[in-house]
Amino acid sequence: MRSKRPAKNLEVKVRITGLVTRASLLGLMGLIGLWMLWLVPPGQANPVTIVAIHLIPLALFVPAVLRGRPRPHAWLCFVIIIYFCEGVIYGGSSNPQVQLLGILQSLLTMVLFTSAMLFARWRSQLNRKLTDEAS
Repeated sequence: MRSKRPAKNLEVKVRITGLVTRASLLGLMGLIGLWMLWLVPPGQANPVTIVAIHLIPLALFVPAVLRGRPRPHAWLCFVIIIYFCEGVIYGGSSNPQVQLLGILQSLLTMVLFTSAMLFARWRSQLNRKLTDEAS
């Protein structure tokens, strides 16, 4: 059974979750860049290579997230699970600075996961409502 929510309500939810998704995606990318290049660079590894390995998968989603397409938002949720796991692992570090950065990464990925999943759901519902109303 389809939801009876008005389209206006869905539009507001889509707008809010879209903004939160964009902000948390860019925030996660910024955190990783700062972390690996400036705050706590990796020991003997090339920091630029490490940053590229971390940021390229996220950067691939930026155009689709900015366009507001629901399917890439859902796929983004699968990819950021890796970043959540990494943040949890670093959150258990004995180095307090790395521990704090790991916790921040975990929190950002939780916000990103939740907002991207809700965006994908509500955007799909809104698209369905709009096509039903048009026909």
